[in-house]
Amino acid sequence: MGTKEHLKNIVNWLNANYNQNSDNYSIFNGAKPEVVRYDEHTAISLWACGAIVCIESIMYFIEEDDGNWRLLENDNHRDYGYQGIFSIGWAKSFCDAMKRLVDYTKENGKPIYYSGTNIICHYTI
Repeated sequence: MGTKEHLKNIVNWLNANYNQNSDNYSIFNGAKPEVVRYDEHTAISLWACGAIVCIESIMYFIEEDDGNWRLLENDNHRDYGYQGIFSIGWAKSFCDAMKRLVDYTKENGKPIYYSGTNIICHYTI
C-alpha cells in the first residue's frame, strides 16, 4: 500500500473514531489532544482542527472540521497530506500537538544518527 492510500485509511479511521458522536471529540475543542499509535510505523498527534501523522519519520497533515476529517490533495503535483490555510487561533493547539509528537517519537521510536557519528539526528517510528 502506498502512502496516499495509507493516509486515506487513516482519514476513514479518524472519521469513524473522532467524530461528533465520539467520546474522543468535543464540539468546542475538537479531537481529544493525544498521540495515538495507528500501526507499527505510524503515530498520530491530534489537535483542535486536525491531525499530524508521522509515518516513520515523515509528517503529513489531515484537516478536520466539525468531526469531519479530510486529506488535502493535489494530484497534478502529486501533493497530499499538507496543511492548507491556517488561523492564528489554531497555533497553540497545533504547536502542542507537534511537541507531543516529537516527545512521543523520542520516547517510542529509534534514533537515527548523523552518518558516521554517534550524534542523534532525529527519531523514527
